[in-house]
Amino acid sequence: MAQLPISSEQNTDYVKAMQQATNANRNAPDKELGQADFLRLLTTQLQNQDPNKPMDPTNFVTDLTQMSQLEATNKMNSSMQAMTAGFQSMQVMQSAALIGKNVQAEGDQMSHEEGQVSQIRMELDQPLEDVTIVITDKNGPVRELFQDDLNAGEKIVDWDGKDSSGNPMPSGEYTLTVYGSDEEGELQSIDTIVPSQVRSISLSDEGTMKATLATGERVDLNKIREIS
Repeated sequence: MAQLPISSEQNTDYVKAMQQATNANRNAPDKELGQADFLRLLTTQLQNQDPNKPMDPTNFVTDLTQMSQLEATNKMNSSMQAMTAGFQSMQVMQSAALIGKNVQAEGDQMSHEEGQVSQIRMELDQPLEDVTIVITDKNGPVRELFQDDLNAGEKIVDWDGKDSSGNPMPSGEYTLTVYGSDEEGELQSIDTIVPSQVRSISLSDEGTMKATLATGERVDLNKIREIS
């Protein structure tokens, strides 16, 4: 049996029908119940109520009021989210002025130049005993510096740039690990403050501002102690 020719108009209508059939979400009714729907239901219920047992619309009106409050809260949340996003963008733009600046920041990555003395700044929250500074490169520990008991506050220790055998270490990035014992004999880590340069500014997934230092370390902006 010969097939009847299909015109271009019929073909277009057929394609549209197929698209509508496969797009269920577009053709599906709105599942959200708005204020107008609530008022329509209330009016219909009042019109069809039993005259001998009139309904008490108090509960219905209470639900409508609560829904209005919820809608207002959702709108306020949306406004707050938009305002927060705008504020974060403004923070990024303002913080961009730090790029290229020399800073002193809390971190454990230290840049060292061969033949130079590198200063190690520490921030002690409490008095500690037997303070130990471990300097490490990509191959492992290079040098350990031992300190006596230290009081709380900022302390500076010089590293002559040599390893445990007295050999000068090359220029590069070194990791600092500093710890000491408290009054109860428990080991406590000590924060170090390192000199570096800000290479970039970014916004973390948690919404906090981060600065990427020349060492590759990323620190919170509130970890930067000095800017020069």
